[in-house]
Amino acid sequence: MDELRIWVMTLCVCAAVINIADELMPDGGVKKTACFVLSLIAASCLLSPIKSISDFKFDDIGIPQTVNTDWFSRETSSEFAKNTVSIIREELSKSGITAENITVCTDIDSDGSIYIDKARITIDERYAERIPDIESLLYERLKIETDVVLIEN
Repeated sequence: MDELRIWVMTLCVCAAVINIADELMPDGGVKKTACFVLSLIAASCLLSPIKSISDFKFDDIGIPQTVNTDWFSRETSSEFAKNTVSIIREELSKSGITAENITVCTDIDSDGSIYIDKARITIDERYAERIPDIESLLYERLKIETDVVLIEN
């Protein structure tokens, strides 16, 4: 708050000095040049708080600077799994297959990459002969290897 008070006082003094200098100068080309220089000085006074923005820390106003990365990774992974379930369901539906249940297990690499660890699809027995089609569909469209897709009857 003290910095704001100092900044406002600086602006007031700067404005007063510029007005006094403007009134004391004779009209003509020199006055135009001097007014330009004085306006640059006023602009620098006005913009002087920008320097202190670079020194600004969120701790000063009580906002933490760090994010709970574990929580963020878990939430992102969970949303990724939900979206993948929707995509698998949509792809199977386009092929005329209704899945009873779809579960997608994801994991996070050490570099933060999220990947599908396992997809489990439960289908009705009437689709049993289409298991190879389902496996190839999931591999072609989603790059899910067939050995990670478990289909129960």
